[in-house]
Amino acid sequence: MVALPSETTHPALGRVAKKANESQHGVVHEVSPAPPLDDAGIERALDQLAAIIRSQGLRRSAVRDRIARAALARQGHFTVDELIGDLRRDGGGDAHPATVYRVVPLLVEAGLLKPTLITEGDGSHYERAFEREHHDHLICTACGKVVEFHFEAIEVLQDDIASRFGFELTNHVHELQGICPTCRSGD
Repeated sequence: MVALPSETTHPALGRVAKKANESQHGVVHEVSPAPPLDDAGIERALDQLAAIIRSQGLRRSAVRDRIARAALARQGHFTVDELIGDLRRDGGGDAHPATVYRVVPLLVEAGLLKPTLITEGDGSHYERAFEREHHDHLICTACGKVVEFHFEAIEVLQDDIASRFGFELTNHVHELQGICPTCRSGD
């Protein structure tokens, strides 16, 4: 764990540090991988998706549900092509790639998935957002290692910046890039 900077070590962050420390979230912590959803969790997610589908005048379909189940079963970050591969391996061959590409934005809109690893540059990556703790990413540009973390001071600072410009935050993607200790040491 890493402590927040104090007012004396970094005056510009003093107010943010104080506010975060008062909320007892003044440390950076690594976020554990999301545990798989149980059957009840998957049904809650599918109900949430069904509400979005209805609001758009669409009908619920077995193919959409199968794509959603496959996406919710994924651990970590994945591309749509990896999701298509999972569907093919698991007998979901009737889910045409174009259908999967059309369904993924619905899954994002429904709050089941979120885009992630935006700066990777090799296509869109996603991860489960449904019933998952908010977190940000630290990415090694040498080996691709990803550390998921939460730091309340960043959240407080983002809200403060948005407020100063009259914005109400609805979402954000925060990714820090660097070189991990293993790559720096040459191991």
